[in-house]
Amino acid sequence: MSAFANFTARPDSASSHDLSSMKMIIFPTGETLSRPKGEFCFSPPGGQIYGMEPVEETRRARLRMLVTRHNNTMADLCQELGYARTETATLTRILNANVRHDRDGKPYNMGSPMAREIEKKLNLPNGWMDTPPTYAELHGEQDQRAMMMELMESLPADDLATALRMLSALKEPAKNGTTD
Repeated sequence: MSAFANFTARPDSASSHDLSSMKMIIFPTGETLSRPKGEFCFSPPGGQIYGMEPVEETRRARLRMLVTRHNNTMADLCQELGYARTETATLTRILNANVRHDRDGKPYNMGSPMAREIEKKLNLPNGWMDTPPTYAELHGEQDQRAMMMELMESLPADDLATALRMLSALKEPAKNGTTD
């Protein structure tokens, strides 16, 4: 066994949970099962997971998508949300990440209550505002890369290597003497 890990017995669980296969859980030395809500057991170096945007940026991207869906006007989106067409200031400040002078220069952000309200009023799934948009959502379902990604996601794992070889072959220059 590694010097970095020790065995910790699994805690007793409710009778409705069948965790019989989990007799022991391995944790790095000094780690415990108990964690404050929202804290990861093992943080990546620097504490940041690369490739992930903060939820504020995800909500901005989703808000931008909603404006696009509503004739590219904030007024139409506000009307759909049940606000007056002239009440665009708050959403516009959030969308543009305007600086708040009352909070040490931090930008306006959309909080969870507002995100849930927008989802409810527009009949969007709960958490939609917090979920990063897919490539297809950003670039359209008919975008060739979006179509390719959808095909790749539907392939069985065994066929991914073959698909990668085929795509790589397309990238190689023609070996039969043609230039097209």
